Amino acid sequence: MPEGLELRILGPLELRRDDVPVPLAGVKPRQLLATLALRNQRTVTVDHLIEVLWPQDPPRSAVANVHTYVHALRTLLGAARLRRQPPGYRLLLGPAELDVARFDEPDPATDPARLDAALALWRGDPIENLPHSPLWRPEVERLVERWRLLREQQARVRIGSGDPAGAIADLRALVTEDPLREEAWLLLVTALEATGRRAEALSTYSSARRFLVEGLGVEPSEPLRRLHRSLLTQDEPAVPAGPARLAGDAATMLRGFALLDLGPTPGWVASALLDRPDVQTVLDNLELGRLVRRVGRDELGQPRFRLSTVASLLAPELPDPADEAMLCRVLGGYLDLAGRAAQALPAQIFGPGVRVAARWPVPAAADLTKDPVAWFTVERPALLAAVDLAARLGRSALAWEFAHAMLPWCDLGGHSVEWERTHRSALDVCRRTGDLLGEAVTLRGLGQLHLYRDHYGAAAEAFSRARLAYARLGNTYGEAGALAGLGSVHRVRGEHDAAYDCYQQALASYLAVGDRHGQAYVHGALAVVWLARRKPAEALRSLNAGLPLATELDDQHRVAHLLHRLGLVRVSLDEAVAARDCFTAALDRFTAIGDAHGQAYCLSDLAELERGDAAITRLGRALEIFEQIGDRRGQEQTARRLGELHRDAGRERLADAYLAEARRLRHTVQHEMTRG
Repeated sequence: MPEGLELRILGPLELRRDDVPVPLAGVKPRQLLATLALRNQRTVTVDHLIEVLWPQDPPRSAVANVHTYVHALRTLLGAARLRRQPPGYRLLLGPAELDVARFDEPDPATDPARLDAALALWRGDPIENLPHSPLWRPEVERLVERWRLLREQQARVRIGSGDPAGAIADLRALVTEDPLREEAWLLLVTALEATGRRAEALSTYSSARRFLVEGLGVEPSEPLRRLHRSLLTQDEPAVPAGPARLAGDAATMLRGFALLDLGPTPGWVASALLDRPDVQTVLDNLELGRLVRRVGRDELGQPRFRLSTVASLLAPELPDPADEAMLCRVLGGYLDLAGRAAQALPAQIFGPGVRVAARWPVPAAADLTKDPVAWFTVERPALLAAVDLAARLGRSALAWEFAHAMLPWCDLGGHSVEWERTHRSALDVCRRTGDLLGEAVTLRGLGQLHLYRDHYGAAAEAFSRARLAYARLGNTYGEAGALAGLGSVHRVRGEHDAAYDCYQQALASYLAVGDRHGQAYVHGALAVVWLARRKPAEALRSLNAGLPLATELDDQHRVAHLLHRLGLVRVSLDEAVAARDCFTAALDRFTAIGDAHGQAYCLSDLAELERGDAAITRLGRALEIFEQIGDRRGQEQTARRLGELHRDAGRERLADAYLAEARRLRHTVQHEMTRG
């Protein structure tokens, strides 16, 4: 984003530069921007955008209009922050650039300054200056709920710090906004009693009871009733102590939910906390006591729960000597599910070949992970929190296995932020605890990310250190993956002899451990080296060794890569028709799998066999993908080709712009080539 620009949606939608408003013309472009901002860092499909902008009868030009609006917004925001992500677009704004990103940062807990800063971002109802779409409702309601939870937390902090009077006004506003909000009533009664306004506190309790009975048909929960009895008799403390009196399974479950702090939690977590399947009665009792709230079902169909405000305040004080064991069972359950989901995605061939951390078998795991991409997407926040929790507990094996299990999803969908965050967190705890295997795994994973980002020096360092660690451990499987990574760095740098040696060593290791997925990969990599040496017959021989292996394994992802490389061989042999068939077959497989990076390379190579607008269309799609992933070599080659095609078509200004961008990217890539 251009320096000094900030987008605000917690209130009227505003775009500001250096705190000065930037004009945004037109209702529909602003609605489009608001839709993307509400789902920041997530892809929004073009169909979804059209439904927001034209809920009744979209015009025939709807798709073209969306593209036009996006182009205009990119001019203001910068192309790196508004990217094409088939089948739609993704806004990529950080906390400094989007108020809701700061608002959604981890709860500020008991820090008054952080609470005040978070609440100061709220300027009114989200996007209140635009016509609202029904499709915005779930996210807007989530933001309003978070705003109210933060206000309740602020009230608790004020009460706890000896300023109950400072909490009363906003608590009154809260119960006026949502009269069925029992936590706010509880805090209001507590604050009134603490300021000596006992009669007013009793009257407030009566109002709370009336709203709950009339609105929900239920009596107040035990904590609020106990506080009422305290007011009547003055023989109990004013602060409700209900959860502290819980015992046994209920106390364990409540404390577990509080310590996990994973956000809305799926029901199976309750079973993991107690290490048994029959926990529904305990959950029901906690719901009945308003200590746990059901917050609906997620996109996978599983019910999710979260602690009430009162429970989150008091549950950590409940004693439980087995805290770490129960938390590790939950982490083991998430790891079990992540591993299952990863197995249904393209094969991950660069691992250590062993599992170390204990799993906890989740009931109905197969059903939950039958759509692995959907599972990873739904559980993304919990998985990120799980890696951080494992690191805080010093459980390095859990941390690195989480990071490694998420790799296929990160790789397939271009989730580089999640990739880097999980690996950095896991690497830190592995180094802290002396876990050499975990250090090797995470270094290898970071090396691959550096390679994708064209940071070749950093990639070579990470792969080399991973190889040494694996060698010290005698882990042939992992060492093969590190050698394959080193070979790729050498290949990209044009160091073909060194690349060939690394790949041959990797192939020998994969043969030794009997890993046919790895063998198929290396045969494809060797084919690229042979092509670079201008020996297409040798390249064809390598591909003829790898393709049958990948086909027999039904590894469609590897088959797609090998077909793409077979197309490159056909191009070198001037067999254009055969090359087109190979690229098209590879593109179909990459599309079916959802591998955008593979699609981009196939589109780019197909465009080399075409001319005019057909080639430009393919290259435009490829460039958007390369930009989203951060593949600057791919961007440079694609921009250069687009410049040449536009020049051939007489579009000189557009051609010059593309060629200038290609030169800039080439300079950047060449600089990376010479580093490290």
